[in-house]
Amino acid sequence: MSKPAPALSRVLCATDLTDFGNRAVPFAFALAAPKGHVTLLHVLHRTSLPSPLVPHYGEKRASAEELAAEERAAAGRLAALAAEGGVGCEARVVRAARVSQAILDEAGRLDVDAICLATHSRAGLAQLMLGSAAHDVVHHAARPVLLIPSPIAR
Repeated sequence: MSKPAPALSRVLCATDLTDFGNRAVPFAFALAAPKGHVTLLHVLHRTSLPSPLVPHYGEKRASAEELAAEERAAAGRLAALAAEGGVGCEARVVRAARVSQAILDEAGRLDVDAICLATHSRAGLAQLMLGSAAHDVVHHAARPVLLIPSPIAR
C-alpha cells in the first residue's frame, strides 16, 4: 500500500516576469491551496565584475539608483501577481550571478516543500548558449519541482 502524497504547504515559484514565466504562478497557488504559502521569486541577473585584464569599451555599469529602481519595479510586478493568489504569499527579489543557484538557495533557505517554475522550452544551440535555469533546478533540487512548459513546446 502506498503512502498518500505529502501536503505541499510551502511553495517557491520563480518567475522571470515574462508572460511565459508568469504561467507558473497559478500552478504554485493551486499546489499550496487552500491553507499554504507561496513565495514568488524573481532573480535579477547580476553579471560578474569585468576583468581588469580585458577592456570593456563602452560598457555602461548600472548605478546604485538604477539597480534599486530595477528591484522596486520587479517587486511591484511580483506584488501584483501575489494579489491574484488567494493563499498566503510573499514576494522576493534577489540579485545573483546564476539564476538557478539563486532559486535553489532560496528554496533551501525557506525550506519549501516544492518549487514551481516555467520553462521557455529552448532547444539545441539556444539552450547550449543561454543555458536553462529550469534544467539546472530540476537536476540539483532536493525537493519536488513542477515545470510548466511553454505553449510553444506543444
